[in-house]
Amino acid sequence: MLLDHKTILAVLTLIVSSAGSHAAEDGDSIIAGLGWESDAAMVESVLKDVCKSVDVANASPVQFPLASDTEQHFRCEDMALPGGSIAKAVFVVADDRLKMAELRGGAVNALVYPGLETQMRYLEYDVYNQASLFVDRKTDTAWLLSVEALHPNLFTWSNPYLDDDQADIPEYDASAATPSLFEPGGELNTLLPIFEAACPLMNVETIKQPWLATNPDAQSQVNCFGYVYAGFPRKIEAVFGDDELELIWILTGKQEEDRVRNALIDAFGAPEMTNDKWDVFSSGRVALRKDKPEVLVISEKLVSYYWEQFQAE
Repeated sequence: MLLDHKTILAVLTLIVSSAGSHAAEDGDSIIAGLGWESDAAMVESVLKDVCKSVDVANASPVQFPLASDTEQHFRCEDMALPGGSIAKAVFVVADDRLKMAELRGGAVNALVYPGLETQMRYLEYDVYNQASLFVDRKTDTAWLLSVEALHPNLFTWSNPYLDDDQADIPEYDASAATPSLFEPGGELNTLLPIFEAACPLMNVETIKQPWLATNPDAQSQVNCFGYVYAGFPRKIEAVFGDDELELIWILTGKQEEDRVRNALIDAFGAPEMTNDKWDVFSSGRVALRKDKPEVLVISEKLVSYYWEQFQAE
């Protein structure tokens, strides 16, 4: 079953509320005794016990969406776990808290134990443990995710610190200019080849209950993964009404809000409206959402619909 990002979050919320606890709760053991509240010292200590070697990289500049001030990558070689060995892994610690890990080479055998039930199938991933474990069997790679890491779809990001050559860690383009993919009014069939060329991973879904303010008869969404925007590879949700592109959502992290805002100011100037929920730019065509970390870009004909919403918050 193919499920979209919002459905995954809905399923996760349902499981958490019904079960009362789950593997991704803060403080629970995720792997080797580490949990999402583990600090850098704990991560390094535990990894030194289970890995043949551990290297620590302090990223500068900070680019990780779940990091405000500090970003550390703990690279582990030959990780020994009860389920088997893993060739290499990188654990990401942001602001002194473990947020996610990517593990490659033996990951499927070590982490997907007999009897572990697949929760869902999403894109090319098998999803387990209330969406805290994503597995790509073709590449024998697994992602362990905190709940925060699920929102920006960090399982679609391949950590460059996993690569053997550490001399060329990318510094992603910090621009928050409107993505070239956004062509308001463009037809879905015309724009699909452009999305396919620009998005490392992509899918198209039909929205069963259209919600666009223009009240289209049909609504669809192109999900573009890995598009670099405002300093990191992002998921872009491009929404079409009656096959015409109307808006895009660009998923971000709460901890990087100041960086994203500054990038928007560089691109569009000071916000023209600001309140607890929104910073609005470009005469209402671009907005930074603050209650849920995202950037909204809309077509000109949607500005009047959204302007009242921006003011009401």
